[in-house]
Amino acid sequence: MLSLIYISVIASLLTTALVIALIPLATRLGLVDKPSARKQHKGEIPLIGGPVIWLVVVVGLLIFIPNPPWGGIMAATMLVILGMVDDRQPVPAVIKLVFHIAAATIVVMGENLAVSNIGIFNETFGSPDFASLHSIIAVFFIVMIINAFNMIDGIDGLAASMALLTLTHAQLAFNLIHGATPPDFAVFAVLFSGSIAGFLVFNLQIFNGRKVFLGDSGSMLIGLIVSNTIISASQDISRLVEGPKIPVSLCLWLIVIPVTDIVLVTIRRLADRRSPMTPDRTHIHHRIMDNGFSARRTLLILILSAVGAFWLGFSLTVQFGEAISIIGFLAFIPVYYFSIQWACRRLVEISNPKY
Repeated sequence: MLSLIYISVIASLLTTALVIALIPLATRLGLVDKPSARKQHKGEIPLIGGPVIWLVVVVGLLIFIPNPPWGGIMAATMLVILGMVDDRQPVPAVIKLVFHIAAATIVVMGENLAVSNIGIFNETFGSPDFASLHSIIAVFFIVMIINAFNMIDGIDGLAASMALLTLTHAQLAFNLIHGATPPDFAVFAVLFSGSIAGFLVFNLQIFNGRKVFLGDSGSMLIGLIVSNTIISASQDISRLVEGPKIPVSLCLWLIVIPVTDIVLVTIRRLADRRSPMTPDRTHIHHRIMDNGFSARRTLLILILSAVGAFWLGFSLTVQFGEAISIIGFLAFIPVYYFSIQWACRRLVEISNPKY
């Protein structure tokens, strides 16, 4: 336990040191985010969260994991480079999607990942006859989560906080269900969490005036890592998690807020006959802020929502089984989206009564 704390602290300190060291370089290279109609921050903000987190995690994997996931490292490197290029000069959405699929395929093939357990119909769906389908689903899931975290990275701290909560809740689930977290998974979780915590110190300007963003490199990297974490935690084929896994349905609840956002945004854009990858200000955090909430309060609302959703999912899974949990997950997406907007409007009306 003490060694895990040391790893987390070292990862946080290393992230902090690298951010401070790389801010001047990012400015000279033009790797900065400038204000625009969709980006309402002040000044040019260095986009170095992704490269720093990548470096800390990769170094940590090479040091602390006996047999590091080379496929995952290669895919992560590809996405970070793509993101840095995109942060300097926007890359067409179709080209980015091709790279997302390529990165996901590298991970699936290199790490022999597969989604052969979907929580229901296990005897039929888990048959080796569907091996190709299992791999395809794994690729699709990874690509979806990469884009989910890329899309939800619209206010300070949101994508990183969702990832941090995913790792924290996954460890809680392992401990509550099995009594312990698998050693390699625990090391990876505290390493990744520590690096995110170090980044959030700057992104949220907790202790200093310096500010940095994840950039597309960081949001895509986080999506890749989170998706691989969930597959490793729930599927039988995984080198990162040996032994008992946590239920698939519960893993879905770990990422329910980013999934809610990407599903409903995609449906809305398709209904408007627009590309699902067309940027706009209709994400869930935008909807909350449109009701008068600040970015910080919106972040707090979504963090509390993610925590509440995890415990709801945990209760449904443990008490009623995976089938009911999956049904609850699917029902949660539209119910939460419309409920949170209604609740925000009511809070505004209560705090600003009309006479």
